[in-house]
Amino acid sequence: MRNPPERRAKRLDVSNRPQALFAPLPLLAGFSAAVVVSAVLFSNGSSDDPLIWIGGLAIAFAAAAAVSATVGTLAVPELTVLGLATASCFAAFVGWQGLSLLWSIEPDRTWNYVNRALVYLAFFVLGLAVGTLRRAPRFAAGWLALATAAAIGTALGTKIFPRLSAETERVARLSSPVGYWNVLALLTVFALPLALWIAAPRSRPHWLRGVAVVYLYAALVALLLTFSRGGVAVAIVAVAAWLAIGRPRTESAAALGVALVPTLAVAGWAFSRPGLTKDAQPRSLQVHDGRWFGLALVLGGVGAFVGALWLSRYERRRPLAEAWRVRLGRAGVAAAVAAVVVGIGGLIAAGITPKKIWHKFNEPAASPAAVSGPGHLGSFASTSRWNWWQEAWKAWRAHPAVGTGAGTFELTHRKLRVDGTVATEPHNLPLQFLSETGIVGFILFLGIVLAGAGALIETLRRLEGEDRLAAAALVVGLFAYAVHSVVDFDWDFVAVTGPAFAVLGVLLAAGRRARVRVRAQRGVLAVAAGALAAAALYSLASPWLASRRVDDAYSALDRRDYAAAVADARSAHDLNPVSVEALLAWGTAEAARGDTAAAGRLFSKAISIEPDNWQPWYYRAQLLERIAGPKLALFDARQAAARDPLGLAGAYAASLATEK
Repeated sequence: MRNPPERRAKRLDVSNRPQALFAPLPLLAGFSAAVVVSAVLFSNGSSDDPLIWIGGLAIAFAAAAAVSATVGTLAVPELTVLGLATASCFAAFVGWQGLSLLWSIEPDRTWNYVNRALVYLAFFVLGLAVGTLRRAPRFAAGWLALATAAAIGTALGTKIFPRLSAETERVARLSSPVGYWNVLALLTVFALPLALWIAAPRSRPHWLRGVAVVYLYAALVALLLTFSRGGVAVAIVAVAAWLAIGRPRTESAAALGVALVPTLAVAGWAFSRPGLTKDAQPRSLQVHDGRWFGLALVLGGVGAFVGALWLSRYERRRPLAEAWRVRLGRAGVAAAVAAVVVGIGGLIAAGITPKKIWHKFNEPAASPAAVSGPGHLGSFASTSRWNWWQEAWKAWRAHPAVGTGAGTFELTHRKLRVDGTVATEPHNLPLQFLSETGIVGFILFLGIVLAGAGALIETLRRLEGEDRLAAAALVVGLFAYAVHSVVDFDWDFVAVTGPAFAVLGVLLAAGRRARVRVRAQRGVLAVAAGALAAAALYSLASPWLASRRVDDAYSALDRRDYAAAVADARSAHDLNPVSVEALLAWGTAEAARGDTAAAGRLFSKAISIEPDNWQPWYYRAQLLERIAGPKLALFDARQAAARDPLGLAGAYAASLATEK
């Protein structure tokens, strides 16, 4: 006979019921998994366009979960104090980003950035809801493994069949389907602990362990073909973290060793093929080398599977004694230390000193051709990151309390840059948030990180068995995300940040008891949740629709349909009143149909909204040059040049000065 807590657990565990697949929680979990897979495969880099439907679905499902919880059809997770602190800091951070619209130097970009944060908050809420599911860590690890496997397969497929990706013809670095090689590298790092979670335990079927090693091998090959130094470094850290908190260690090391042999052989051969590793190669050469790469990849996968299968069966017949496990563990640690010592000694022998490394790190960026290819893996150059970090630091020093507004680094960068590179973010998430949201936003961000880390440690301590092992793999992935964010702008990519926050939500709720229903003010809470979701969806859709109207306006200008261009641009401004692009399109349309006074007023309005943006000044200078000559346009041109001295504005101001 069950005691009351057991009966309550039985009531909450809908997966034990015959109608489990149609119960609200499993349905929500399935929808959430589909949204995460969509984010990984179809988010198109940092583009805002796919965010409208991926983010819209995430917000809609999160709202459904919140409303269901208020009416009692979904359980509500009871988080620990650290879990509540993490959730509170995250919600407050999103709210603070929204408030930064009031003082942002680029409010239209800030609005888009706040929408991205709202989408991540929706992923987090979905994770909290799924976390109440029985075996939630295993479910989350399983679907994340499937999503990353699909992404890795797609990425490698673009090398075998170059026509699958338009980017392959121009850039050799592997980037599909994420759109940016460094973020794809991070996604492959997510796969490493997940593959080891499947491959290492001796209780797994032999064939499954073999498949997991093939998955690990494919992830490593894809990682190397991104030529991402940060990705490789974070991968080493992630594997070390798994060996520290995952189990079993010896079998994990063995699986990694089996996968590394074909990885190094296939990747080493691929590095020698120009059709695979050099930019702008003829399509015929890419197709030729791609076919051979496909064959090598398959042969390496077969070797990894056979090796893992044989090793698994051998281990089953002759299990390793505990004493030997200890000896092998010590030998592995000793080998790792020896490798580090030998590597450092080799660098010193080659004359590569810390001073030279530092000089190479902070030197200006080389041309793209000079930093591409396998040789990029051995480069110490920061590819302008050091300059960007200094620019972000200067921006924070100028606005220490509240920052310049979420997502506004590009304007800061254009004003302070020392070379011709263009960056939208400083490639350092903590420094980015310090610069854009000030010390207040930075403290909230630190609250998410520190409270989240403590809550994850609590999760690992309370879970046991398979759930604990799956949670460890997910925690390692989150740790990899945190480390990688120090050298890149992962926040802009829903392909990695959306799943990361969904996983964080799952882990905060996993293994905790849950209330069956909210007892007080259920109707009010349901209406409030629905209203917040509706507001979030409107916030997501309005700038997107405005951007479409701006595109329509320029299309109408190309057709010389000036009345339609004005109407489309005015509609864009109505949808997004802080959009400078809408005002510039509107002013351009008015000027095209001869109303220069209206065009001047619209350009002046754009300047009043974003006085630190070079574009409105540049547009008004061109208008003044057209109607009054270069002398009267020079002031506006110089204002534009002061905000973008090394870009188009600087060149334009210089040309006007020579005509004066």
